[in-house]
Amino acid sequence: MFVPRSLKIKRNANDDIKSCVAKKIKPEAEDLHLDKGRDVDALVSKETTAPDRPRSESGSFPSPAGQLAEAGLVGPEQGAEEPVKSFSKTQRWAEPGEPVCVVCGRYGEYICDKTDEDVCSLECKAKHLLQVKEKDEKLKLSSRQKAGSEPEPSPLDDVYVYKEHPFILNLQEDQIENLKQQLGILVQGQEVTRPIIDFEHCGFPEALNNNLKKSGYEVPTPIQMQMIPVGLLGRDILASADTGSGKTAAFLLPVIIRALFERKTPSALVLTPTRELAIQIERQAKELMSGLPRMKTVLLVGGLPLPPQLYRLRQHVKVIIATPGRLLDIIKQNSVALGGIKIVVVDEADTMLKMGFQQQVLDILENIPNDCQTILVSATIPASIEQLASQLLHNPVRVIAGEKNLPCANVRQIILWVEDPAKKKKLFEILNDKKLFKPPVLVFVDCRLGADLLSEAVQKVTGLKSTSIHSEKSQMERKNILKV
Repeated sequence: MFVPRSLKIKRNANDDIKSCVAKKIKPEAEDLHLDKGRDVDALVSKETTAPDRPRSESGSFPSPAGQLAEAGLVGPEQGAEEPVKSFSKTQRWAEPGEPVCVVCGRYGEYICDKTDEDVCSLECKAKHLLQVKEKDEKLKLSSRQKAGSEPEPSPLDDVYVYKEHPFILNLQEDQIENLKQQLGILVQGQEVTRPIIDFEHCGFPEALNNNLKKSGYEVPTPIQMQMIPVGLLGRDILASADTGSGKTAAFLLPVIIRALFERKTPSALVLTPTRELAIQIERQAKELMSGLPRMKTVLLVGGLPLPPQLYRLRQHVKVIIATPGRLLDIIKQNSVALGGIKIVVVDEADTMLKMGFQQQVLDILENIPNDCQTILVSATIPASIEQLASQLLHNPVRVIAGEKNLPCANVRQIILWVEDPAKKKKLFEILNDKKLFKPPVLVFVDCRLGADLLSEAVQKVTGLKSTSIHSEKSQMERKNILKV
């Protein structure tokens, strides 16, 4: 039985200095030096607590929506408060899968709110901020030397407007149609812009172009070629493509550009059916946002503690990545205002409907302005998705890459008819056959207990390394299993 974790936050009302934060909550840091006689404000440590323990400590974080997250969540014993670690030598070494301090490599128990990097102590936080300051000064000096007497340009224009690249404009209409036909791109809609052939054709900021290259995006995939320019123009989209076709980047790039030039926060929302997918999307979004000013994300999913998510939500985040259930709970608590949202993405819409999230999605979208851009992304487009699209989308562009409503063409599917008592035996035969068995292998079962028992049986009978993953395992266990 797992006991849910919570946070214990220490606050000194007589001190205005904001320092390191625990992994869960990140108050602002103001001072780069460590003084012996200086108290630390907003110190956070992780503790185990009873799930329904009332929270009544005096210190609390300011909340624009009725002080929803209290500053003190204490353990069942109301024990002594654990201070933030001052020196790196007092911090333990990180275990596999845990965050690592960017300075010394020990356990990164805290987050520096200035840089979002993991640090292990006040000492390493100060060192890290000094390193960042020195690096920034070197970059500024270098840029001044290169520019000479020219004034430094502003990092971003006030507004981004997508314009077709001259190379794309010069292509003949029959060339465009041949390109779509060869790549399997089907487009339906009024006045649809032409597809791009290179990411450079989008006119992205230089930092975003560099992030694309660092992340391995060299040439856009078919779905990206058509979906990105349509999304950049602010059109509603119903998109369908095979798994692994690059749909995530196809909607993330319009999301990033839209959020980048919006002043209100939050300004973009991505809904996904599962927490694992949400974590994956946020990781990819952070890679693409690296170096872009004022771009922060928040992950709102079940299975992880709520207080740090609420705190992060108040840090002027631009992009929300959430599962419907957790976001709806937060909306009902009046802990988030979605009036500034300009673009919404519903990812894996077909899976969302299969899992029964349609009403939750509709309830969430009722809190979003009517003029918001909406993108529905799905592996297939069954009748239920068509119906949902008719409710949510206005004058949409339909973009389909690959065969409509067919499973992924890269997966070979074989059906074997096996009597129920012989299922395990047949599975063991396949796993022992060197011609058929190519690890890793994923086996689905209909219950959690069945997953555990089958995993043990496979390991015992075949000698192969096997493990089970299901909803009764903690999020940390699941992440570690997927890494292995």
